[in-house]
Amino acid sequence: MLDMIAIGLGPFNLSLAALLHPYRNQLDYCFFEQKPTFSWHDGMLLPGTTLQVPFMADLVSMVDPTSPFSFLNYLKQHGRLFKFYFLEKIHIPRQEYNHYCQWVSQQLSRIQYQSQVIAVYPVKDGFAVEVQQAGQRQTYHTRALVLGTGTVPGMPECLKNLMQDYPAQCFHSAEFMQKGAQIQSGRVVVLGAGQSAAEVFQSLFARQLNTQGQPHYQIDWLTRAAGFFPMEYSALGLEHFTPDYSRYFYQLPQSLKDQLVPNQGLFYKGISFGTIGAIYEQLYHRTIAGQPQHVTLSGLSELVQASRQGNRFVLEFEHRQQGRCFELSADYIVSATGYQHRLPAFMQGLDEVLQRDAQQRLQISADYEVTHQGQGRIFVQNAELHTHGIGTPDLGLGAWRAATIINQLLAQPVYELVVDNTFQQFGAAYATAE
Repeated sequence: MLDMIAIGLGPFNLSLAALLHPYRNQLDYCFFEQKPTFSWHDGMLLPGTTLQVPFMADLVSMVDPTSPFSFLNYLKQHGRLFKFYFLEKIHIPRQEYNHYCQWVSQQLSRIQYQSQVIAVYPVKDGFAVEVQQAGQRQTYHTRALVLGTGTVPGMPECLKNLMQDYPAQCFHSAEFMQKGAQIQSGRVVVLGAGQSAAEVFQSLFARQLNTQGQPHYQIDWLTRAAGFFPMEYSALGLEHFTPDYSRYFYQLPQSLKDQLVPNQGLFYKGISFGTIGAIYEQLYHRTIAGQPQHVTLSGLSELVQASRQGNRFVLEFEHRQQGRCFELSADYIVSATGYQHRLPAFMQGLDEVLQRDAQQRLQISADYEVTHQGQGRIFVQNAELHTHGIGTPDLGLGAWRAATIINQLLAQPVYELVVDNTFQQFGAAYATAE
């Protein structure tokens, strides 16, 4: 029986694999990934785009900056240290981050690719994991599971059927690299107000005009949000992405947590200042001498209905302040409407033992362990937004969470996790007055 099986290989489970590597002789484990190699959001690896977190938010540095799997060592091994030094930027290209993760993954021997987990069910002392590999189904047994299967694209309900029936014309931004190039004419509607929506808009805008200055297509960028706002990026604001704030948030009543998270979107869902500035400058340059901009930007516009009429889509919106409805006909729809966590279907075999809250969400401990009835242990990565707060999907907390899980798996604090990381206090600053 294995000590641990980790399912999925995004950045968070890859961080777990990298930080486990020095202790590989103390634990018997493996990672299963259904893809043939590591790839991270390959549908949005647009040229020129960068991470929204500093390069120190790599797979290891926030808990072990001396690790050979750090981003700085990656630069050294690829002869790019001086080039990066002179670049004088802390936000690295998204394509380079993906290549860095691939470089790390290629050095780790306990990852099995093209291995699709089919089912998980409880057995004595732990779990049985059925995996489809090379056309054959294999069964493994383990004392612990770590789920790192990530999130899935979120689509407005009224677009889901259209996306299935017309996948080349209606798709999520996660597929933009594969499908966006086919947009050559007509009208394209971009939905959303986050970084992905902004980058899709930039990509379409950059190739919108022909050599005579005439548009190949019209771009309409709409969002239900109040506008196109920047992500919070002040130093004190960023302290919400620390173990300290996660620890504070975890202790709050669940009813209060459920109120807080929807109102903290601009901490992690907004557009970077640089991208907003670049878009505005591009619009300014295009409209010199009264030239038409051939784009529409509109906030407070909520999509309420969508249908297919003839060879076009018809979208109905409602303005959230005026209450007025309006329609748009479109040839393409790119929905940059975020991602959602969904428990994988292979976990159905554990339905009867998993403990859930009133909204059927997993009950998760402060140390990322799922509460369940039975033997064995289950840990999650990036599935605890409702319990741990907005730092859950942040790359900067990935190494910390992975190290927390490793310390539990090894039953010893092999990684020292500093508890005081902020200048501010999130709870009451002084003792209760008597």
